Amino acid sequence: MDTKTLSFTIVLVGSALALLSIILAVYRKERGLTIYSIGFISAVGGFLLLMTQPEFSFRAGVILANVLLMFFHLNLAWGLRTCFRIRPYWPVRFWFYSAAWGATFLAAIWILDSYTFRAVLASSFIILFSFEFLLALRQGARELPAVLRRAGYAVALSFIGFHTVRIGLILAGARTGSNLMDDNFLNAFTFSFSVFFSVLWGGLILILDAANILSKLERKNRALSDLATSDELTGLFNRHMLETGIPSEMERAVRYRTPLSLILFDLDHFKRVNDDLGHEAGDAVLKRAAAIARNLIREPDSLYRWGGEEFLLMAPHTALAGGVALAEKLRQAIASDSFIGGRPVTASFGVAEWRLQDSREEWFKQADQALYRAKNSGRDRVVSFGNEDAMPMATVKLEWRREWESGNRLVDDGHRRLWELSNELLDLSLSKGTAEEIKPHLDALLAHVVQHFKEEENILAEVDYPELKAHARLHEDLAREAQEMKSEVERGEINPMAFFDFLVSRVVFGHILHADLLFFPCLRRR
Repeated sequence: MDTKTLSFTIVLVGSALALLSIILAVYRKERGLTIYSIGFISAVGGFLLLMTQPEFSFRAGVILANVLLMFFHLNLAWGLRTCFRIRPYWPVRFWFYSAAWGATFLAAIWILDSYTFRAVLASSFIILFSFEFLLALRQGARELPAVLRRAGYAVALSFIGFHTVRIGLILAGARTGSNLMDDNFLNAFTFSFSVFFSVLWGGLILILDAANILSKLERKNRALSDLATSDELTGLFNRHMLETGIPSEMERAVRYRTPLSLILFDLDHFKRVNDDLGHEAGDAVLKRAAAIARNLIREPDSLYRWGGEEFLLMAPHTALAGGVALAEKLRQAIASDSFIGGRPVTASFGVAEWRLQDSREEWFKQADQALYRAKNSGRDRVVSFGNEDAMPMATVKLEWRREWESGNRLVDDGHRRLWELSNELLDLSLSKGTAEEIKPHLDALLAHVVQHFKEEENILAEVDYPELKAHARLHEDLAREAQEMKSEVERGEINPMAFFDFLVSRVVFGHILHADLLFFPCLRRR
């Protein structure tokens, strides 16, 4: 086949590929496809100029034709970098390549005026531009299937091989003629393979673009899946994922007769972190706590963000004792971490083992009750829900004993009044009073606690109790903690009965029997 027919074939094939790339670029509004379409148009224009050399100034036609053809080959790497978002899309070295090509080619036209030198020069630069395409493919196509990456490497390397052979043929003395349109073996070889590689380049670009679309779609689907199943801040599973995971874990526990434990844990005084350091610091604390827990859990365990500063750990093949041990391990790891600026952060844990007779809701309530007990009994501890906890938390009245009398009428009357208010609340809780019925009694008990603390401190000051300052600090801490819990009750964040448990266990019963008994001898001597 003569050279002009082959060149005309290249123009037809290039025009078809240019038209396809233009249609895709307009439809997709993809910048990389726009660059490819411009490149194919440039290649077609270059070959048209070579075909019509006799009609124009020879040198002007050759220079412009080669500029357009070189732009097409450099355009392959530029378009691929743009499609795969490899910055910079047009590196500085591309300008250097263009300048070097222009200077050497002009020298080959105006100084040497050698077709052989121009042909070797053109193939050499095309090989260089093809290596740039390989580099872009290696950097940007990591997420593409391996078969497509290998196909891209194969096309580029074959193209490099073709031009290497062409250079060898030229240097070996193959008959070349005076220009690219002469009928000879070298030009026929060049045009035949140009037709072949035009189709290969066009097909490869379209395939890589389609694969890039599928890759982006897959990434978006993964992101949507992560949003649906993961907590955005901590990266842990979210509550939606928990709802799908619980039934399968319970079913597996029944089928294989293995224990299953639930661990709820909550960061202590987390509101203070947000108030003192800001919400960004609070988010950092949550992420750090999640990372600590994630690094300590075992392979079958699953960790969830339950909400706010509360987390949930599902522990398959784990009985209650094992769940307590795992929770204690987590508690120690969190308490020993420096967190933000060395500020200590602690967590309270509630552990419950699932029993066949319990529903999912009952199981969660058991872990929740254990967590509240952990927080109300001093925080930074692990509390489990055992069989003995199935009954109400308190089933008898609080009886006053004479050995709890200090000898000071005002102090003893205040303590007895606290006992009476506590028993009223106890009766109301055992009769299953509503939250609205319990709340006024809690307010009355808290108000009396604050009043009693002040009266007690005045009396201790009159008798010069040596540990008055330390005792007053205990009052201050208890009162502040009680006010915080009251606010949490009002916001609906905790159950009123958890507040009742705190007031009775820590403030009334615990404080009197542990802290107040210490100053009784001082009052009795007076």
